[in-house]
Amino acid sequence: MLSIKNSKLGQILLREKFITDNELKEALDIQKVTHEPLLKILEDMGSITEVQAAQALGEQWGMPYVDLANYPVDKKSLHNLDPDKAKYYGVFLLKKEDGKMHIAIADPTNIEAIDYLRLTLGENIVFYVTTRANIDQAIEKYYEMEDVVKRAEEEVTTDNPEIVEEEEVDIAKLKEMGEEAPVIRIVNNIMSAAILERASDIHVEPLEKSLRVRYRIDGILHERQSLPKAIQPGVISRLKILSHMDIAEHRIPQDGRITLKFKGRSIDFRVSSLPTVYGEKIVLRILDASKALLPLEKLGFSSENLEKFKEIISQPYGMVLISGPTGSGKTTTLYSALTRLNTPTTNIVTVEDPVEYHLKGINQVQVNVKAGLTFANALRSILRQDPNIILIGEIRDKETAQIAIEAALTGHLVFATIHTNDAASIPTRLIDMGVEPFLVASTLIGATAQRLVRKVCKSCKVKYNPPKTILEHIGLDMALLKDATFYKGEGCDECNHTGYKGRVAVQEILPITPEIQKLIMKRAGAGEIKKVAKAQGMKTLLDDALTKAMEGITTIEEVLRVISTIEVQE
Repeated sequence: MLSIKNSKLGQILLREKFITDNELKEALDIQKVTHEPLLKILEDMGSITEVQAAQALGEQWGMPYVDLANYPVDKKSLHNLDPDKAKYYGVFLLKKEDGKMHIAIADPTNIEAIDYLRLTLGENIVFYVTTRANIDQAIEKYYEMEDVVKRAEEEVTTDNPEIVEEEEVDIAKLKEMGEEAPVIRIVNNIMSAAILERASDIHVEPLEKSLRVRYRIDGILHERQSLPKAIQPGVISRLKILSHMDIAEHRIPQDGRITLKFKGRSIDFRVSSLPTVYGEKIVLRILDASKALLPLEKLGFSSENLEKFKEIISQPYGMVLISGPTGSGKTTTLYSALTRLNTPTTNIVTVEDPVEYHLKGINQVQVNVKAGLTFANALRSILRQDPNIILIGEIRDKETAQIAIEAALTGHLVFATIHTNDAASIPTRLIDMGVEPFLVASTLIGATAQRLVRKVCKSCKVKYNPPKTILEHIGLDMALLKDATFYKGEGCDECNHTGYKGRVAVQEILPITPEIQKLIMKRAGAGEIKKVAKAQGMKTLLDDALTKAMEGITTIEEVLRVISTIEVQE
């Protein structure tokens, strides 16, 4: 016979489809023997995750689930709880607001913990539920890391009172500083917190009197830490040691790579150092294959654009080029296309600088300019490797463009990126590089451009009326918009009070039709090509972005921020 508690918990787990009837029955049978909590048994069985357990527990006790990695903690309120007690009881103080203490707790059934909180903070408490791992990470981030930073600073000051700049530190001392326990914990915390916050880049920036740490989240930089200047040499050295860089060399830029395991998945960091007037700046690009290798259907293509793109990449030969600024998702789109085309009967070879993600079953070549392996040299060798499909990381010069076109002419399907503002500028850019117009017209089968816009947070999404001035600036017909509904995020704990969470691609797809080929042959400008393409049904970047705004996926303000003002004025 089920207890009332287990009956309700089991119903929640079944309703949310976290478990099956058979899994619940098996767990209850085990519970009769072990008398362990149902959720622990299901976790040990591998039927539910720790997060799912916390979410079910929260619903059972009427407490909302909170992810502390994305919660804007009120640091001024932290002193109200002793960190050792907080860790012992599995609780964390989120904020003090309107006289109420907002507390996250890992186990709402822990009466001792609740009694401690009421005795310490009073009766006016709002409870949330979270995972024990979340609690431990938050305590380390907000309590323990402060002590670690202080200890690291004290050790540097005590042992080396004369050290101010890296230039004054010998190589052995730099390595020693980079391997000291406090510095290791600081660097580990910087990297793990960035992963938890869904950051794409970490900026470790030396300033005049401090070391600033910023994360790029959904395309926007957010400051996260300001570390003492004294520990700068140790933090920079630790990052360079992990990246296999020369820690003695700080006068020239260097590149490196870090690979680590995080919660069962492999995360790569592409690392770059740059000498500045206040020391070396380090930028880490986070490469999470689990988030990058997505099917085309999940990249944000409109149904119309998706069909056009699928048709283009299904051609047996020709050249497909994609443009967009750094960080616009070009690599993700190209990898998704290759993954779709990757079969046992197809030989796919790529040449990249650098290889960002490792693709199963695909031959990837890393450019090494110092060793003489350039895009052009690699491409010549690739053509002797009997490829069906070739991916070129970027067409930067005439030589690479010519070889890519030769490959397309000789029966290969070639994918590449190129830097232009829009799809219509791609043919003209190739011609500007010195490629003959008739070669461009005969090999280019598809030109695409894309950008990334932030998505409205689903947890705080509300209807709103955008300022009339913005709509007029974009050039929208106000009469056509009278029935349109726009949305924005009010800002909540889920999105760190930004109103946005995640990003989606906006694209324009330009198939090279016979009419477009004639314009390319005539050396027509990008404006003329774009005009004809629009008449043939091409949706521009602005068109696609506005459609996503009217569908409630993004906001008008975000469209204006991301899409160039030149296109808006057109």
